[in-house]
Amino acid sequence: MVSMEMGKGSRREGDGRDDPIGSDDSINYLESISVDDSKELSRIVNAIAEEHGCEILSYCIYGSKVSGYARPDSDYDILLVLKDYKEIIKYVYVRDDYRLNASVLVVDGKALLRDAEHAMLGEFVAGRLLHPYLPLYNGSYLNDVETLYKKRVIVEEYSTLMGLNPLVATDEVAIPLEYFLFSKIKKRARIYPHALYSYVKTYTGSHAARNMEISRRGFMRALRELEKEGRIELKVHKDGDDGNYYHIMLKDKCKGNHRALMKEMFRGAFAWLVHSYAARRTLNFFKEEAASKLKRRKEVKAYSIPPALDTPTILLKVNEGIVVDGNSWLDMIAEALGFRDGYSARFTSIGDKHAATSLCTLEHEEGMEGGKATKKKESIVIKYYTNVKMAKWIALNVWLAGIRHYDVSPEKRMMNEYIGVRRVRALGINTPEVVAVSFGKRLIAFKYVDGIPLSSMIDALVGDHNHNHSHSHGNDHVQTGRVNRMEGEEGLLSHVKRYGALLGMIHANGFILRDTKPSNVLVVPLPPYNADDYSDGSTAIAKTSSDMLYITDFEQFSTSTDYDDMAWDIACFLYYSLLFKRDEDMARMFVRAFLEGYAQHGSSDAIARAAKSSYFLPFYPAMVIGIIKAVREEIRSFRC
Repeated sequence: MVSMEMGKGSRREGDGRDDPIGSDDSINYLESISVDDSKELSRIVNAIAEEHGCEILSYCIYGSKVSGYARPDSDYDILLVLKDYKEIIKYVYVRDDYRLNASVLVVDGKALLRDAEHAMLGEFVAGRLLHPYLPLYNGSYLNDVETLYKKRVIVEEYSTLMGLNPLVATDEVAIPLEYFLFSKIKKRARIYPHALYSYVKTYTGSHAARNMEISRRGFMRALRELEKEGRIELKVHKDGDDGNYYHIMLKDKCKGNHRALMKEMFRGAFAWLVHSYAARRTLNFFKEEAASKLKRRKEVKAYSIPPALDTPTILLKVNEGIVVDGNSWLDMIAEALGFRDGYSARFTSIGDKHAATSLCTLEHEEGMEGGKATKKKESIVIKYYTNVKMAKWIALNVWLAGIRHYDVSPEKRMMNEYIGVRRVRALGINTPEVVAVSFGKRLIAFKYVDGIPLSSMIDALVGDHNHNHSHSHGNDHVQTGRVNRMEGEEGLLSHVKRYGALLGMIHANGFILRDTKPSNVLVVPLPPYNADDYSDGSTAIAKTSSDMLYITDFEQFSTSTDYDDMAWDIACFLYYSLLFKRDEDMARMFVRAFLEGYAQHGSSDAIARAAKSSYFLPFYPAMVIGIIKAVREEIRSFRC
C-alpha cells in the first residue's frame, strides 16, 4: 500500500522539480518546461490546495506536453493529488493567455489509490499513469501509485490472455512488457474513443520509442514486485530482444474472458460518469474540451494506428513460427514465407467431414525465364480449432464413456497440438513445421507435408473395404495417393513396424497421443540416391535407406506414464486400422509387425493391457469378429 504521508507541506517555492521520478527511472524528457512555466504551475496548484485547505501529496504534468505531441496552443495537463480532498475529483481550468493555460485534474489521495488498486474511479485518473508523466513534486508518490496500478493491469491482462488460450501459460510463449500496455489501452479506446488520439500520437512518430521505454520501465517494476510477492513465476525468455520478453506463470485465480470484458465495459461507463462529475460547474470548458476531443478523433484517421494497438496479441513470441492475428493474419504469414511484393492465395477445404482444415497455396509471379513466367509457390495447411469440430470429440466422449476421455475445448486442443508437434519432434520424430499461430482466430498454420497416409497403405496390405479414408497429412491434408510406390508386403509392413517403434519411443518419454488412427501418419517417399548430386565431394548423407514417417495430429497429445493410457494408444491404432477388414492372416502379420516395432522402446505392460476387452468394444460394430479375435490373440501371445 502506498503511504499517504509521502508529501510534506501544502506549498513549495522554486521551480517545483525537486523529485523527478526517482533515481532508477530518471528519463531525459524531450519536452522541457521553462523555469517560468514551472513557477506558474506551482503557483496554480498551491492556490488550489490553499482554497480547499488541503495538503499537496504530489503533482505532475502528463499528456501532450510530456509525450512530445503538444501544439503551440496546447494546455498543460496537470494531475494534482491532495490529502483529504472532500470533493474527491474535479477539473479546474486555468485560462491566462498572457501566461499559460492549464487543465488541472484534482483528486483525493485515497481515491487515487483505490482507483489504482480497485478502479474506484473507473481508472479515469490511474489510467493516465500508464503513459509518460513528469513529476514536479514528490515523484516517488506517483511512482508507487503507478506501480500499484500496473501490477493490477498485468494480472488482469494476463488472466484474460490465459482465457484466450492456455498455451500462453507454458514456456512456449513469451510476452513483452508492451503487450500489457497495448492490450489495456485498446480496451480503454473502445469504451473511451476520445483517448485514441493521444494513444496514437504518444506511440507513433519520433517520440514513440522514448515514450514506450518510459511506460515499459513502470511495468518492469510492477512485474518484479509481483514476483517478489510470490504472485507470479517469472523467467526471462532466452531469445528476447534486450531481455524484454518474459515467460510468466500467474498464481492468482484467472477470470474468464466474458467476465473480464463486462468488467472493462462497466469501468468505461463509470469513467464517463466520473469525467462528467469532475467537470461539474465548468460546463463551458467541458463542452470546449469535448469538441476538441471530437476533432482529434477525426484527425487520428489521418494517422496510422500502430498494429500492436489494433491487435496486441501480435506482440507475443512463440518458440516456433510467428503470432498472427487481426484481418491481416494471412498477409503476415505470406511475408514470413518471403512474399514481399504481393501474392495470390487459393484455399481448398480438405480432410474428412469432421475436419476444419484448409490447404492454402500462395503464389507470386517473379519474372520471366526462358520465355516462361516463373512463380514463387508455397503451400501451407491451416488448421482451425472450431466449436463445430468440438462436437466430434463430445460424441466420442459419449461413445467411449468409462473407457477414455478426450479434450473437447478448442483452446485446449490447439495447445495440445502446438506442444505435441514440438515435444515429439524433439525426440527425433518428424512432425510438421509450425509457420504461424493465431490465438484470436484459434488456428495454426503448418508447412505442407506431401506424403501418403499410412491408412492407405494398410488398406492395400490387409485388403479392400468400404470405409472411406482421406488421403491426408495428419491435419487431414489432401494427398495424391501413391500407395503403389511401396510395393510388396515386406515394404508395407516395415512402415507399420517403424510407426510402432516411434509410438513406443513417444510412450517411453512420458507422452501419449490418444488419437492414433493411421491417417494421422504420413509416409513421405524420398527420391532415389543419385551419385551426381554429390559429385562435388560433399559429405551429405544420401537418404536412401527408407522413406520418412511424419506424425501429424496432436490435438489429444498429453503427458502420461500410465500403462492404460499407453495401452489405449496401441489398441486404438490396431483396431482403427482394421475396421471392415476380413483377411485374418494379413491382420495377424500387421499386428505382429507393429508390436515388434513398439517393443523396441515401449513397455511390455502397455502391450499386455492393450488386449483388454473394453478397448475393442467401441470398434465392435465396424469390425469382423474374427479380426478382433486375431488382434487380441496376437497381443496376448506376443513376447518382447
